[in-house]
Amino acid sequence: MKISAIGIYPVEEAPEPCHLVEILIEDFQGELNLLEFTQEVDEIPKDNWQSPWNEYVLTNDGLSGQVSPFPSLLKINGSQRLAFFFHYLDPSLLFMTPLGPIALPKAGPRPSRLAFIKYVAPD
Repeated sequence: MKISAIGIYPVEEAPEPCHLVEILIEDFQGELNLLEFTQEVDEIPKDNWQSPWNEYVLTNDGLSGQVSPFPSLLKINGSQRLAFFFHYLDPSLLFMTPLGPIALPKAGPRPSRLAFIKYVAPD
């Protein structure tokens, strides 16, 4: 089982700091709780840490996808590519996942293949 960040892309249209995070999960069988994707913030209680917003389940090539069902449990049988918005991301810190912490790559421009994913502000 392996998890990695494919890319993080600043979301310029968001009213507060936000990135689109693209993740690849490989060789995994079971359910993942998408709310367990987070980033530690020392001065804030864990219950108030950021969590993914508007999660997308992508095709293996990342060219299309659909919004993930709610609640945030996702069944995976093999490999899965995901994308989600994450507010106040600090790329210099580890990103916590249900499969363990991962390092994030440098932020870069959003690939045109992800243009179908539109930012919608949380209510």
